[in-house]
Amino acid sequence: MNHEAQLLLVEDDESLRRIVARHLRGQGFLVDEQASAEDAARVLNAGLRPAIVVLDLNLPGDTGWDLLRGPALAAAGSPPVVIASATTVSPKRLAEFRVAGYLPKPFPLETLVATVKRLINREHPEVSA
Repeated sequence: MNHEAQLLLVEDDESLRRIVARHLRGQGFLVDEQASAEDAARVLNAGLRPAIVVLDLNLPGDTGWDLLRGPALAAAGSPPVVIASATTVSPKRLAEFRVAGYLPKPFPLETLVATVKRLINREHPEVSA
């Protein structure tokens, strides 16, 4: 199964990032891994155009909220963002930033895959998820 969908995974916990990325790749997704909001902004500004962004909020330096507020996501075509965080976030706050999904940590990897597939099918029906 080859989805051909590019995902941007922004997670500072290296072991968790590797596990999640490996699982998503095993499901046929292309995954670009970044450990900070600054690195994510850099690759977005350099031309990465992910179908979905999976974003942790508590990052070293700039936070996930900073990435959501900044220009890099808009420059990348405003892809849907799934927040994956141990921080509890109110539905009002998620709506304020037009977040497409929220997964409180820890979450089952199957739930992440189902969320990503649902969003890709909604945003990019030409890509088989």
